[in-house]
Amino acid sequence: MSIQINVLYLVSVVVIWLLVYHITYWLTETLNDPSLVCWSIGPLGLSSVSLREPRLPRLLWQFLISGLVLGAVVYVCLFALRPPPIVGLEQDPTSRAIAAAIPVVALTLIQLVGVIRARRHPLWGEARVMAQVQRSQATGATIIFTALGRAFLRDRFGVTPGEFTRMVRY
Repeated sequence: MSIQINVLYLVSVVVIWLLVYHITYWLTETLNDPSLVCWSIGPLGLSSVSLREPRLPRLLWQFLISGLVLGAVVYVCLFALRPPPIVGLEQDPTSRAIAAAIPVVALTLIQLVGVIRARRHPLWGEARVMAQVQRSQATGATIIFTALGRAFLRDRFGVTPGEFTRMVRY
């Protein structure tokens, strides 16, 4: 059986896979973070700022949940949608599992490289908050401070979130 690829359809499906993985990763990061100071939404995506480095079990949980969700979405896109973006894929269970695992492994490895890079050059505490807020402002993102973040700004800097964002802008 020959393989036929619907290029435009496949590209749109891959974009959906990227969105699903990164949104799931971000949600598991944000919802389980006891030291979350703020999060932002901007044209370059979603980001969150924590005071402390995430622990290994939490990182593994993020990778596991994101991978499982992406694997389910990939499987549905490749084998349940009609017509599929790639026609002619093998239909035996092993081939299906391999086809669904390839995007999961690829995106997880890319995310893992980012985590390793962040751990090699750590920036936590006040410096991280200032740098991340400044980066978010530079991209035009909207920044939302949590209750912990507002208390942190009041205790460490003696400012409100509005004053803090004006201060780090320059």
